[in-house]
Amino acid sequence: MRRLYAVPALQDTVGKSVQCIRRSASGAMVLQLRKGVQNAAALGTELNGVLGEAATASALSHKTALEIRDLDECATKEEICTALCHQLGMANPVPDAVRSLRKAYAGTQTAVSDLPDELAAKVLKLGHLRVGWVSGRVRERAEASRCFRCWEFDHVAARCAGPDRSKLCCRCGQDGYRAKTCRSAPVCRLY
Repeated sequence: MRRLYAVPALQDTVGKSVQCIRRSASGAMVLQLRKGVQNAAALGTELNGVLGEAATASALSHKTALEIRDLDECATKEEICTALCHQLGMANPVPDAVRSLRKAYAGTQTAVSDLPDELAAKVLKLGHLRVGWVSGRVRERAEASRCFRCWEFDHVAARCAGPDRSKLCCRCGQDGYRAKTCRSAPVCRLY
């Protein structure tokens, strides 16, 4: 942090944009920007230039998960990224915009895409995405938070008061191995 304070050029750009400085739960330093700051990615690049190999800076933004359904079986992640950029009128594709692409019913595919809130709102307003010859339906994906300590929903491990099941197999509930190597029949250990 002292290295950043020592650079006078950063006082004008980064210094005026920062609202507060705090540590995350994992110990990383977080510079929280004021509302309305549009150049977070540029500020991250500028900080990386000053920090060099000592640390990395990246811009975090809130993302919305979208589900794109009814895609044909030949659609790829790259084609979906290109279609998103074309529909949003962007010149550069969003890196890693498509999180997953999986098989669905009747030879179709379903894609899950993570986009910044403002771009996701534009796609949701349109309601569909043209990929190749097919127009896929778009909707917001509802994702429930799940605790990896007790396996219950609607809270996370940092705020968990339930029993610790993190060392158990999530398939059968036995201790000593993981679900990947489990040969036992599935059993629900929550209820």
